[in-house]
Amino acid sequence: MAARNRPRAGPMKDDSADAHEERNMWNQIVNDLKRLKTIQTRATEVSKAIVEMEAKMAEPPSLAQIDDLQDLYREGLKLAEEEQKILNEEPNDVIKNVGILTALRTASEIEPRNNSQSKSRNPKRQKLDTDGTVDSPGPSPGAPISAAKVKATAIRAGSVPIVKEPKEPKEPIVKAEEGSEGAKGPSAEKAGKFFIGAEVAYRLAKAKEDPQWIQCEIINIDTAGNKKRYEVQDPEPDDNGQPGQIYKASAAALIAIPSQETPLPDYPVGKQVLARYPETTTFYRAIVTHVKKDVYRLKFEDDNENEMEVTRRFVLDLTAK
Repeated sequence: MAARNRPRAGPMKDDSADAHEERNMWNQIVNDLKRLKTIQTRATEVSKAIVEMEAKMAEPPSLAQIDDLQDLYREGLKLAEEEQKILNEEPNDVIKNVGILTALRTASEIEPRNNSQSKSRNPKRQKLDTDGTVDSPGPSPGAPISAAKVKATAIRAGSVPIVKEPKEPKEPIVKAEEGSEGAKGPSAEKAGKFFIGAEVAYRLAKAKEDPQWIQCEIINIDTAGNKKRYEVQDPEPDDNGQPGQIYKASAAALIAIPSQETPLPDYPVGKQVLARYPETTTFYRAIVTHVKKDVYRLKFEDDNENEMEVTRRFVLDLTAK
């Protein structure tokens, strides 16, 4: 889904207009700087002429000398005022325009996952067999989807968090073996961590070489047979505003996401983890680079060495049994 993924490479609708605007701003800055150089060169000449004239003045100076000196001072003042206008006043305002252009270029250069070497993150998740999928239920008869909600979902192109999380209480830090034990697969199942309403990271089927994990919620548990089967639902509505897709999964395809009250593991720097990428509901591999009170600072795979901060409970241990 569009909201699940990070911004993708490729021109957007307004990219050409933005680029044109940046070029115009740059050309204006260059022309203004050329004018400044001319003004400063002349100002230097005027200043030197004033010093020389004052040194040669007779005592008392003649009226002609005074007039000439006044002309030089007036010219110097005019040059200073013109220089000030170019630097700090509209329509030139070189200092402000340089700051704006620098910010625009910086923002475009650091946008994550936008180069050709990054792994492809499809904006729309393909329907996959499972483990398997179940048809997404339609909206409840008593709760029709509003046009505004449909429109908002359709036009949302950026990555937006799909769940408003309540303000997290202070979470105690415990040793990794205490917080992450039994968080994954059959071990988590035995520990009772997979229950209706539990948040999990679900590994999409048919993605064995490069597993893709998404945030889901367990909505049903089938206990018939030897092994439990779980129905997990993508909490993000689809492009038509309908409830998210439902998948059938075994415990092996799930990792429990700690609840607000659960003690959280304290991963060391250098630990490889599975973490939810900021402002998405997709999990990717990352390396812990710094540990803070409420967040981990991580370096995600194929993310141009950028470091991102992720809430602690959305940082999961891939190696947990």
